[in-house]
Amino acid sequence: MLSRKLLILLFSFISFLGYSQTIRLPYNDDSGWMLVDLKVNNKPMTFLFDTGWDGLSIRSSLLKEFYHGEPIAAVDANNVVQAVQTMYVDSLKVGNHTFRHLPFTDMESFPMINDPIFDCYKIDGILGNVIYEGKVLEIDPLKKEIILQDLSKDLINILLSNDFIKLSSIQMDSNARIVVPIALGKQVVRPFLFDTGDNGYVTISADEGMLYYLNQLKYNTYYSIGSVSAFGLDESLNKTMITQEGELQLNQTTFKEEELSFFTNAQTYQMGVEFIKQFHLYYLPQNRMLYLKKVRTREIKSTLERLGYGIGYVEGKYRVAAIGKSEKTVQMGDVVLEINGIPMEKLCNYRKYLQQLKEKPSLLVERRGKRLKL
Repeated sequence: MLSRKLLILLFSFISFLGYSQTIRLPYNDDSGWMLVDLKVNNKPMTFLFDTGWDGLSIRSSLLKEFYHGEPIAAVDANNVVQAVQTMYVDSLKVGNHTFRHLPFTDMESFPMINDPIFDCYKIDGILGNVIYEGKVLEIDPLKKEIILQDLSKDLINILLSNDFIKLSSIQMDSNARIVVPIALGKQVVRPFLFDTGDNGYVTISADEGMLYYLNQLKYNTYYSIGSVSAFGLDESLNKTMITQEGELQLNQTTFKEEELSFFTNAQTYQMGVEFIKQFHLYYLPQNRMLYLKKVRTREIKSTLERLGYGIGYVEGKYRVAAIGKSEKTVQMGDVVLEINGIPMEKLCNYRKYLQQLKEKPSLLVERRGKRLKL
């Protein structure tokens, strides 16, 4: 936790460097994600703001002018490592500020781009966490605004108020990644990544300590085939346990009756965008301090909990890719053709559509060559 003296010293140092630009960036979250409008080489584009993405990415087919840089190693959520070609563009205008000659990766080189949701919401690229290195990141979910600013005396006074939960981010290769220790049930502490690119709520790996905690709660069990991330599908069978009785402790503040999703696959501890949008947030990457004030209540309940199954875009088709232990209607692998009579090709925003329904939808599926109404 920063003392007032340390904050003032930091403010003096940053002021000496002469940084004075404040960048204001409104976002649209109709998709669930934070989508922002900006310009690349003076061409208007829509980017996904992703605090968990280390860098910048763009659809190369949208660019007429760029030049290649050196390949870099990239790691996705399934811990797959690949070399990715970089490219440089002349300008990136974010809000009222223009960045020059920044390296991008080609979003079209990642298999995740095949999910129609990227076309549905016309997402042209990803604005990663490097954009706020050297700045204070502020996310205001009430005004739906992302602000990149310098530390000022007024901001110091705001951060020193008792209204904020203060958390120290864990040392990473990049200070721009927000990874903080969070206790579950006052028993086990894990490092959680604050990731606006994850459109879920709270995701936890079911390690030994987590399973011990989970077994004290009521939960539902679901099975899924693989998980899709930047480099494609992990085809392993996964088990997910979801509870509505979770307890999270952020520093000395406790949140009860939280929805927690426990996965049996790779080591992942994430706070998704639906969790993050409850808080007015400040992050100081220079000293890895996170400040949170809760200003909204949770509105989203996971599709698995509401419907008992989940739909994913797998190998070019919309399939039932996750299913509850007690589900008797749909089957894993069913190809979904329609939801409530709407063809899937006209419903690429089906995730948002399903979240807004008050009753279970009717489905038209294809199962082993036959069409069934469910």
